[in-house]
Amino acid sequence: MLLISLNFLMQISVPHIEADKVARGGLENMTLVEVGPRFCLNPIKIFGGSFGGPTLYENPFYISPNQIRALEKRKKAGKYAKKVKAKTRRKMHELSNPLEPDEFADMWKE
Repeated sequence: MLLISLNFLMQISVPHIEADKVARGGLENMTLVEVGPRFCLNPIKIFGGSFGGPTLYENPFYISPNQIRALEKRKKAGKYAKKVKAKTRRKMHELSNPLEPDEFADMWKE
């Protein structure tokens, strides 16, 4: 006897529906308005066993929230690195092109 159990790792979102205020017409005229997402199942991984086992299916387009946060951190780190590089470039430019002494700098000093 062969026993196969599957374990699904899914992203689930359920709709959020709100009832419109009842008009003077009564409950017959009441409508529902969808305020949130619809129910959708997005399979991420399907395993061959109950709590593990071989991976039978893996969604190639799924990006975990941890990976998204790591990418955002790298982008922010890139901005800082650009600022530091620009600052050092500016310092090097100032050192290679010094200002000429101002002939009127001590004019008002006594």
